[in-house]
Amino acid sequence: MKKNAVDLPRRYPGLKPFERSQSAVFHGRQDDIQRLSNLILRERLVVLFAKSGIGKTSLLQAGVAPEIERQDYTPVFLRADKTGESLVDSMSALLSNHVQVGGRDTTGERPGEKQTLWEQMKRLEFDLNGLPATPVLVFDQFEEIFTLAHGEESRNRFLAELADLANETMPEALRASLLGQFQAGKIDVNTMQWWEKQPELRVVLSIRSDFLHLIDGLSARIPGILRNRYQLQPLDRDKARTAIVQPAQAEGTYLSPPFSYNEAALEGMIDFLAGHTATENDAGNVQAIQRKDEIEAVNLQIVCQDIEEKIIDEDKAAGFAVVPEFYGGQQGLNLSIRNFYHNQLLLFPKAYVERMLNKAQQGTTVSEKDRLLTEQTSDQLYALAQRLIEESLITSSNRRNSVVDDTLLDEYGVTADFLDTLVDKSRLLRKEPRLDDFYYEISHDTLLPAIIESRNNRRDKERADREKLEYEQRLTEESRRREEVEEQLKTSLKQRQLARKVAITSIFALVISLVALAFSGYFLRDYLRSTRSQLAQAELNVSNEIFDAAVQDYEELIDNARRSWILKNTPPYKDVKEELVKVKKLQSQYDTLDFYVLRSDSLTFTADYAGALHAYRDAQVALLQYKAMNFELSAATDSGRVWRVDSTRIELKFLDLTRRVINLRETLVRNFEVSQRNFEVFKEAKVWGQAIRNLEKMKRLLPHEPEDMEVLRQALVLNESPADYVERELKFTRRMLGR
Repeated sequence: MKKNAVDLPRRYPGLKPFERSQSAVFHGRQDDIQRLSNLILRERLVVLFAKSGIGKTSLLQAGVAPEIERQDYTPVFLRADKTGESLVDSMSALLSNHVQVGGRDTTGERPGEKQTLWEQMKRLEFDLNGLPATPVLVFDQFEEIFTLAHGEESRNRFLAELADLANETMPEALRASLLGQFQAGKIDVNTMQWWEKQPELRVVLSIRSDFLHLIDGLSARIPGILRNRYQLQPLDRDKARTAIVQPAQAEGTYLSPPFSYNEAALEGMIDFLAGHTATENDAGNVQAIQRKDEIEAVNLQIVCQDIEEKIIDEDKAAGFAVVPEFYGGQQGLNLSIRNFYHNQLLLFPKAYVERMLNKAQQGTTVSEKDRLLTEQTSDQLYALAQRLIEESLITSSNRRNSVVDDTLLDEYGVTADFLDTLVDKSRLLRKEPRLDDFYYEISHDTLLPAIIESRNNRRDKERADREKLEYEQRLTEESRRREEVEEQLKTSLKQRQLARKVAITSIFALVISLVALAFSGYFLRDYLRSTRSQLAQAELNVSNEIFDAAVQDYEELIDNARRSWILKNTPPYKDVKEELVKVKKLQSQYDTLDFYVLRSDSLTFTADYAGALHAYRDAQVALLQYKAMNFELSAATDSGRVWRVDSTRIELKFLDLTRRVINLRETLVRNFEVSQRNFEVFKEAKVWGQAIRNLEKMKRLLPHEPEDMEVLRQALVLNESPADYVERELKFTRRMLGR
């Protein structure tokens, strides 16, 4: 890495959105920039929506902001992420302190009266390069109004005041107050005319597609709120090509030199990002399987950032041309997405230590806690950062969790510099100021699947390690007891030998024999107890579904012929080999069940709700077979059935699967309803291309099972099957598009 260049910008921001200062390397969205900017300049209220990872914030900050500034409009970015105060108060503070505020109109001031957002925007004067400018209030991540812990009263007050701004209506309470003052002669005609003029501004609401129904729910307050909406689509191949190529060639001060991609590398990257794969048929020929050329900006940025970091690390010269071998071909690109989280975690220890070294070299005091942390090994720092992220920043429902810095500092014994390295260098966390505190959260939803998978794998490994340790401790204890018994037996044998040598009479010899027999009986009894204990542990592991450990227990018993013989020929009689066959049969069915659950979880992360719901249904069938097998392989006794696998665990699985099916089906229905509403709007407007796009989304959401299809039909209040409805509308819409 170049010396004294650590803080130079990258050409690709990765998970972070493009900022206003990065507009020179923001490419591939020129059509969207122009169309959205024109819509904002023309209409008072615009709704921008897209799913997470498409690039809404980047478009607004690095694309639209510079464009509307050229037309003497100034963007004012606002977030509803502060839950410690009312929404109106937090927004008011942001507006008053905005850097572009150049003055304040004091006409008709009302000392002591509460000021609404409408009045505040009427009084604030915004400047751009020293000249008057029209403010554009950009509410980024507008879904936070509904998803964060804002009080109902705070939310309703803010939405009411936002409605006044969007509808160009003076707040009723303010109008009544002014009218009373005018009638009393306290306000002159000129002042009333000033009040009657609406504040000049634009409003942009940016929201994720899966929360668009929340916007629709505001129609009563803001009629036609979705009339002027703009859907940001994933990048197509041409736009993706521009977004990849242009930043690499941009001149300027960047940490990497200008470089390029050869055609094979570029096509390989775009094919990968577009979801093109290849499989071999029976004859060995390769057939391309093509999906829609829809490329998410966040995935493109991760891949390109990986390539740029490799160029920086290998100190490539200006003009270097990237070839497929440089990034490892399709496998390397796949690992870039899947391993981004772990790659960044691996880089973290070095980045943190270097941060502390730089502080020391600059004469800045390094805290004692930071000094002790930097003395830990890279593996220890990695594990600490991993546990902090996976155990505190994900909720029990597998969503991002925002946590105040004091909680993380106290719970994990880390420092602000430790956390900020995860923000600035590793780019795994995002840091947000709220009141007098800082809150940390995972930087982007795209990371969630990898983090959840890592957390689950780590927990499984920790559980397996604990079980292994416990098992080894049991083996050690059993070995110790066996040695004691064997030592006692040796002593017994020595005594018998000694007794034979020194025996004087047959009576004394008989006594010695009885003593030896007693010791032998003790040994056999203890050996039998140990054998039964090992079998009981194997059966307990089966009962708790710890099948790997149980199989190992049974195989060890089988390997010990003496113990197998004892168990088979003494009551209660157990043929260990037959028991192992039954356990493996249960394990196989358990693995099948687990496969379907994991598959459903994976499909849910990719928003394939119909496929995920189908996988859960397969899991339910597998669970029924698992339950029946458990019944079949469990012994019936006079006092009740002795369950091979704890039946309570299976019942809890049934409850969990049922809950998952219901929740996922509700998610599917909500997404279907959103697409249906969009389709109806586009159909009414005769925008047939967009109408077909929404119908195709609805088609992908159609569930496989009749029961789920019926639930969807009832939710939509249809007199026909949703599949028939979608197919009929598709035929009609395609016919209209053909005209």
